[in-house]
This record gives sequence, C-alpha cells and structure tokens, in this order.
Amino acid sequence: MKKIKEMWSNNRVLLILGTIVLICFIIVAVVCVNMFFGGSSSPYGDRLDGMEEHALKEEDRNAIISKLQENDVVTKEEVRTQGKIIYIRIEFTNASLDLAKQIAASTLEVINDDYKSVYDIHYTLYSEKTETQAGFTVMGAKNINRDAVVWNNNNPVPEKTEE
Repeated sequence: MKKIKEMWSNNRVLLILGTIVLICFIIVAVVCVNMFFGGSSSPYGDRLDGMEEHALKEEDRNAIISKLQENDVVTKEEVRTQGKIIYIRIEFTNASLDLAKQIAASTLEVINDDYKSVYDIHYTLYSEKTETQAGFTVMGAKNINRDAVVWNNNNPVPEKTEE
C-alpha cells in the first residue's frame, strides 16, 4: 500500500492525464465502430422506408413496355427500378430525335400517378447512326415535382467546314 501511495504522489499528473487519454480513446473507438459498422445494411439508409407499398408492379412495368412496343421504330426497351428511380432505356432504329422524345414522353400516360408522386423517372434514348438519320444518345428525367421530362442532349455537334 505504501508503494501505491508513493507512486500516486510522484506521478499524480501523469496518471490523471493517462486516464483521460484512455477514456477519450475508448469513446472515439465506440463512435467510430457505430459510425462505420453500425446502422442500416441498406446503401440508402432509411430513405426507402415505406417503399414496399409503392413498389412498381409487374403489370405496370408491362404496360410501359407495351406502350413502347406500339411503335415500329423501337427495337429494344428496358424498364427497371432502383431506389426511388424508374429507369427506362429505349433503343431506336431510323427515328428522329424529336420522334424518340415524343415516344418516350408518351409513357407518362400509362404510368400511374401514385408512381409519379414517389419515383423519379429517368430516360435513356439511343439510336445508331444510319444513312438517313444521325445517331443519338439522349438522357431525360422527370422528377416528382415536375410534370414534364427535361432532356439533356450531349451529342457532339459536327463542325462546319468552310470551303
């Protein structure tokens, strides 16, 4: 007991600081473990809570696909959901860019208003270059707060050559 009292009196400051550092290290370790390894297993966290009642049904997906298949210029279509986004990819042959946008926007007629109020809708339109039509890759999106599709055209514009 005498050695402990002597050690305490000689090293009191170091022992107190060492205890404080040890407690801080334990707190930081607990916070880091909870932050990086704890929580939800979903990459979206709790943002998708309640989405089960708004899941895109197979008959609604088939309605979108059948609406697209009504057009002869559509060669391939794909409809999938991820998170709160409905992805619609459409491939065309011999279609102008304006016609492709009209066909894609026509799918909004068959999409239920319940889905429009929960999901963002993302379009990708693709067409290869042919002898009669220039090819394009266009993306468009309709979010929950908008009624129309906003298109983004990043196709390169050919430079005009002067002769």
